[in-house]
Amino acid sequence: MDRTNLTLTIAAALFAAILIGWGLRWVYNLLNPPSPPAPVADSEWAEYAKSCEAERDVAQARVEEVERSLSNQLTQAQAELTAAMEGLGDARREAGALRDQLDQLSASG
Repeated sequence: MDRTNLTLTIAAALFAAILIGWGLRWVYNLLNPPSPPAPVADSEWAEYAKSCEAERDVAQARVEEVERSLSNQLTQAQAELTAAMEGLGDARREAGALRDQLDQLSASG
């Protein structure tokens, strides 16, 4: 065997070894699929739930605060309306009395 044949034989053997190794690795991957990802720890979910509950509590407190504020504003507006209506009624009665006095003065004079 001369030098060229020996080189070709060694090259073919190395190529065959690479192909066999690749084939065995492919079979190994088929038989052993990758493990599933690690599940999220319960403590992380608990922290997430607690943060969501805290945000909900803050939002509920804000809603209650806004409701109280609007209720107070409505009560004040109703009180002002009642006072304005009473003042308007008093002014109408006073204007009617003045009109009656003016009519009596006009009639007598």
